Amino acid sequence: MIRIIPNFFTLINLFFGCISIILLQQENFSTSFIFTMISIIFDFLDGFLSRIMKINSKFGKELDSLSDIVSFGIVPSIIAFILLKKVFLTNPNIKWVAFFICMSSAYRLAKFNINKSINGLTTPVNTLFFYSLLYIIEKNNKIKNFQLLKNIIYNPIIIICIIFLSCYLLNSKILMISFNFKGISWNKNKERYIFLFIGLFLLLILNFMIFLFYIIIIYIITSIFFKKNKKLFK
Repeated sequence: MIRIIPNFFTLINLFFGCISIILLQQENFSTSFIFTMISIIFDFLDGFLSRIMKINSKFGKELDSLSDIVSFGIVPSIIAFILLKKVFLTNPNIKWVAFFICMSSAYRLAKFNINKSINGLTTPVNTLFFYSLLYIIEKNNKIKNFQLLKNIIYNPIIIICIIFLSCYLLNSKILMISFNFKGISWNKNKERYIFLFIGLFLLLILNFMIFLFYIIIIYIITSIFFKKNKKLFK
């Protein structure tokens, strides 16, 4: 019975992902974000427990990917769909490109089932980034000094470019920074320390959702810079 606990946590991830989808359709964005955060926690816990308990289950791996495609594939696609619906008034059909994110996420998760050490942006991080975009467009007019950021993002071309960029990053060869510290040495962990210091500073001065927006961008840029991704565009 103990061995089914990771799978149970995976199903909880799926359950809350389904709730997030319904809440997005009801435009209850804040609560949807909370349930997605719970999905991310349980997604982490199922993998963590599997490693601790040394459970290597093909069934669990498949179940995890099927759950993730809902919580971190369909959810960001719906967010992107909502964003395009809000800003693209001249051609309403263009909003369907939002579901390229779901397709790219499914492709990534299928690769992950074959090769556990794939590169690129993870689906939960990609989902959090789209939540931050939604927050900026929905609420940023209430936050001083960030109206310019909203004006930049509130553009259909920018949003479409972000959608296609996310599709690329999900399946790219970019080697993202891992947060498994190699001791406490600066030389062996300098990219991790730099990223964490920047993150803590931004967290102290920014609204949390704005923080998410910036820290994910910094995470991608830092990964490219420190990991020297030579095959990035091959």
